[in-house]
Amino acid sequence: MKTNFGRFVVAMLVIAMGLVSVRAAWQRDDGSLAWTKDGRVVWRFSFDPAKGKPFFHPVTVAGGPSLTNFQPKDHPWHYGLWFSWKYINGANYWEENRETGRAQGATRWSAPEIATRDDGGATIRMELRYVHPGGAVDMTEKRTLAISAPANDGSYAIEWTADFTAGEAGAVLNRTPMPGEPDGQVNGGYAGLSARLASVPFTMDVVTPDGPVKNFEHDRARPAAAAVGCNLSENGESVGAIAILSDPANIGEKAPWYLINAANGFRFACAAVLAPRIRTLPPAAKWALHYRIAVQPEAWTPESLGAAVAKWSGEGAAAKAH
Repeated sequence: MKTNFGRFVVAMLVIAMGLVSVRAAWQRDDGSLAWTKDGRVVWRFSFDPAKGKPFFHPVTVAGGPSLTNFQPKDHPWHYGLWFSWKYINGANYWEENRETGRAQGATRWSAPEIATRDDGGATIRMELRYVHPGGAVDMTEKRTLAISAPANDGSYAIEWTADFTAGEAGAVLNRTPMPGEPDGQVNGGYAGLSARLASVPFTMDVVTPDGPVKNFEHDRARPAAAAVGCNLSENGESVGAIAILSDPANIGEKAPWYLINAANGFRFACAAVLAPRIRTLPPAAKWALHYRIAVQPEAWTPESLGAAVAKWSGEGAAAKAH
């Protein structure tokens, strides 16, 4: 009798463990890492060397609809949530040949170091090289991605830190000219951390800590703010929201942003760190960029986004104090 009861207990434990593993589990292969819930991907990070860039896609809340858009037909070099320079030393690292899928300047990386936790948190460290068409290394980067464990409501954050070092010839970081500059374009200024966001049937609105972003001229807006929050909804109901917070050390308290919110579903948010000016790094010079991407189920408001910025700033100050 005791033996049978013991077997029953063991069987129940095995079943329970199996249910837990189904509810939340890691998926990993040679080219990606994903956290899943109930068999659905919450987020996936791709480091497949066959792709043009490392990227996050999908980015969801609790395995719901993807908030990111991957390689849409209009811009197949848009990789969900990703980082890319535009021009380094005259070579284009952003746009890719539609036939080969390769950019003029090559972004290359080594296999990442990955540490995962049972609660869904992870830290990814990788080294990247930006290789000029002539073979010279224009710049190197050490990137750290610290993804928090999802909270009970499905919210989580990605801490994105990138430490760049210019190559032997230095690095001139350039972009499409801004409106008002010689040969300026309405789409000028983009480069850096970017998100191509979900298209129709979802709709999107954008806020900063200073208020809603409403002045979309030609479907574009260029607010200066500590953060932007992109809220996606369907029939008035939120399907999730992504905010990008910029460390003041990047480019000041009021960071430049380049946003697109078109009726045809073209939605894009870029931390346009080069929009104010071209940046020239001497040989071996360094530049560090630090962002937080915060994902949550409910729409961001100016107040909640401002509170997130203040909380992040306080965490940074506390870390420096220790």
